[in-house]
Amino acid sequence: MPFLANLFSPRSLANLEKHGPDIATPDSGSTKSPVPPQAIAKEEQEQLICATLSRFAQVPVSVIFVLEPGWNPIGLTDDQASEILKTHGPNTPVAERRLAALRMFWGAIVNPFNILLTILAIVNAATGQLSTFVVMMAMVVASTGLRYWQELKSTIQAVNLIKSVTTNTRVLRYRSSGPEEVEIDQRSVVPGDIIAVTSGDVFPGDCVLITAEAITITQASLTGEVMPIEKTVRLAAPRPGETLNLLHNDNVCLAGTSVVTGNGHALVVSTGKDTYMASIASELSKRRPENATQIDIRKVSYVLMGFMAVMAPIVLIVQGAVSKNWKGAVMFAIAVAVGITPEMLPMIVTSNLALSAVRVARKKVIVKRFDAIQNLGAVQILCSDKTGTLTADLVRISMSTTGTGEPSQFPIKLAYINSSLQTGSRSPIDHAIVDFVDQGEQDIFTDIPGDGWIKQGEVPFDSSRRLLSVLVSRPGGDGSEGLLITKGAVEEVLDLCVSTYNHQPPSSNASGPFTLSPSMTSILTAHERQKILDTAQRLNEDGLRLVAVAYREQLIKPFMTISPSDENELTFVGFIGLLDPLKPDATQAIKDLAALNVQVRILTGDASAVAAKVARDLGLIPSREQSSTTVNEKDVEASPSSNGDEGLILTGVQLAALADDQDAYKDAIDRCIIFAKLSPYQKLEVVKALRAGHGGRAVAFLGDGVNDALAIRGADVGISVESGTEIAKEAADVILLEKNLAVVADGVMEGRITLMNTLKYIKMATSSNFGNIFSLLVASAWLPYQPMLPIQILVQNLLYDFSQASIPWDNVDPEYLVAPKTWGAKSIIRFMVCIGPFSSPFDIITFSINWFHYGIRTLHNPRVDLAQTNWFLEGSLTQLLIIHFLRTGKLPFIQSRASIAVFCTTFGVAGIAIAIPYIPKINTALQLTPPDPMFYAYLLGMIAGYALVVHIAKTLYQLAFKEWL
Repeated sequence: MPFLANLFSPRSLANLEKHGPDIATPDSGSTKSPVPPQAIAKEEQEQLICATLSRFAQVPVSVIFVLEPGWNPIGLTDDQASEILKTHGPNTPVAERRLAALRMFWGAIVNPFNILLTILAIVNAATGQLSTFVVMMAMVVASTGLRYWQELKSTIQAVNLIKSVTTNTRVLRYRSSGPEEVEIDQRSVVPGDIIAVTSGDVFPGDCVLITAEAITITQASLTGEVMPIEKTVRLAAPRPGETLNLLHNDNVCLAGTSVVTGNGHALVVSTGKDTYMASIASELSKRRPENATQIDIRKVSYVLMGFMAVMAPIVLIVQGAVSKNWKGAVMFAIAVAVGITPEMLPMIVTSNLALSAVRVARKKVIVKRFDAIQNLGAVQILCSDKTGTLTADLVRISMSTTGTGEPSQFPIKLAYINSSLQTGSRSPIDHAIVDFVDQGEQDIFTDIPGDGWIKQGEVPFDSSRRLLSVLVSRPGGDGSEGLLITKGAVEEVLDLCVSTYNHQPPSSNASGPFTLSPSMTSILTAHERQKILDTAQRLNEDGLRLVAVAYREQLIKPFMTISPSDENELTFVGFIGLLDPLKPDATQAIKDLAALNVQVRILTGDASAVAAKVARDLGLIPSREQSSTTVNEKDVEASPSSNGDEGLILTGVQLAALADDQDAYKDAIDRCIIFAKLSPYQKLEVVKALRAGHGGRAVAFLGDGVNDALAIRGADVGISVESGTEIAKEAADVILLEKNLAVVADGVMEGRITLMNTLKYIKMATSSNFGNIFSLLVASAWLPYQPMLPIQILVQNLLYDFSQASIPWDNVDPEYLVAPKTWGAKSIIRFMVCIGPFSSPFDIITFSINWFHYGIRTLHNPRVDLAQTNWFLEGSLTQLLIIHFLRTGKLPFIQSRASIAVFCTTFGVAGIAIAIPYIPKINTALQLTPPDPMFYAYLLGMIAGYALVVHIAKTLYQLAFKEWL
């Protein structure tokens, strides 16, 4: 590598020793590598990373290695690399950490309902109710086991997905024979390594370029900018006051970015946990905030515990005072506490989530965290990154226009000849131009031959000229008539032009021979030049990246060569407009989400104009035509701009300026649809603000880049894609194995089905249990005997709960799926208090039948077991059959039908409840007895009456509160 040795010659190093470094740096004689950042505040951490990089990035490349004498421009020795590797550790992505199975298991156990049931189970065990203890702990174990197994399986699948990619890096190693280029595992790259990069290579750490030949890189994963960014070697000292911008600079290439075109060498400054990417990932190790579902479940569990704390003592006092049997009253009060608690809730929730996870898995979706499905059902706002999620993350041709913006195919024709014949590194723009023509359905070369052009010379692209020129001879000629075709940045091309091409009307473009006579051009005046620049600005504001095209006729001589000096006196032809196109399913997915009343916001690191273009194409903000027709005179007078996008777009700089005015900050967050030029931390802050707005909202975030990881983790539901970065997939709750946005809308629908079926259970269980407790209070104050034994209450609850085990498979009425839904503690309490007591009058009727018809009025009456059997049957059958009335706000069996699973389970369990008093040994163990056949007539009337009363109450409830479930 003689060029590297010459570049870093003793003479160039002496210049630095003479003049000193241009910025404040640590002791230049130190042989230690840069100090790695510690666990400090994120602002300080970024500053430390920036300081470490600026030490090498803000000095001329010729003097970099004075700062670290242990490093060498022609590579480290194997021994040096081994020692540094021992000090800094392997260059391992943060996402590749050990599977935390125990932590996952603990998370499955620590569930509010599990804790509540465990406490009640322990109380039952302490009072000798071992059967109740066993049943309740079985519910806890089953719920925990199912959740843990499903989450562990999904997480292992996600970890395997991350580890399936291995990357090698080419580094320089100084050996006895001199510097050698060797290929090593990326994990073995250390600070001080010199890496060789070319098109397609990924930077293994934070690097500073030391040689570069027309290098462009993509850092879409960090900033969201899909267009390649030019990088060069720094040759000059920094200007006074100049600081390093980590994401926007000339010579720093951060870990995870990749080379698009060109080649060169770079010095690795930081690896592993010391990189900028790792500073973002380190935030992921912090405790995750509670999501919407966890907050709501906690509130509901507090409500249930509060009811237990109030009702159990009341029952204890009343029962003890009436029966004078305080030991029996204690047991009965414990049974009441158990009765209030929907002990199947953890199992129902887990079964619902597991079933939904299986359903979405069929659509190639990995659900890493169970709660994510349910959270999707509650999502009111979906925040999405732009690049790679809403767009294809590819450069494509959008238009070919004249200098005034009129459609014309002539610019794309000349650009195709230029791009197809150039022999340098073909950029994404070149690929887009060639693909547009080659894969187009229509042949655009009707007046110009598409092939047969022979390249006679080329001036390759470089970052200083920002141009690429090709000299070609015309097809069918003698080779002397040539055409110099130049394409590049708008102003650079325009500066070389002296005339403009007079485009023919579209009707005449497709016919006639190809001629470029002087009569078809006109002088480029200052006025024409300004019109072209105004058109370019307008198209740029529409989110388009422009490439200008020009030409000059030139006589070709034998053995002639061309150079940049030949790029003059050109004729300006027009523009090629490029953009990152929408994914094919993006527009429909946004419409589907809008139909589900989910708002979509775009959070991107890309420019606001580009994001606005995407939003307009998706229908998230009005098009310019719509905006111009809706702006009235008052609006125009009130605003310095009549741009319809104003007020809907907020940039990172504007967001930071609002930080001190919380009211304006919250208003801007709520109002804006597009958030552009955001840093990773600003994306997180926007997600937090959206979650906190309007009393708390469920927010999902969809992204695939490093810059999305913090927002993904900070959202109620974090979504990434299989092709996303390792850090994004590590932070996500859900991973889409295919880039199909329709799956997100499907996930929202599945989440709402899961949530609604869970709410069905908890509302039915709590209202039924509350009605039973109310009936028990009446019975305790009236009857001298226990209306049901504790074991009978438990069996009745288990029968009811078992019948509801099929709820995850139930149908959900369509009207419950059109809007987000949450676990509303107030809604559950209201439903329980308003609907629950309607069962009590029919319980009291049963008590009256036992008292007056069967004459069971004393504790020692031998027919007490008959009274308990009668209430057991009435309570069981009304609870079971009323499921069909409570599961829908409509008329059951006619307007809304339960699933076959629910239908079979409820009527099957009702049959079991009727059979229990007749089954020997079981009826003895439960102290039940076969009822009087006449009682079934009463029972049928009570069930019919209860169904009628509930349906009337349901109608009035919906009129009053505008909801049911």
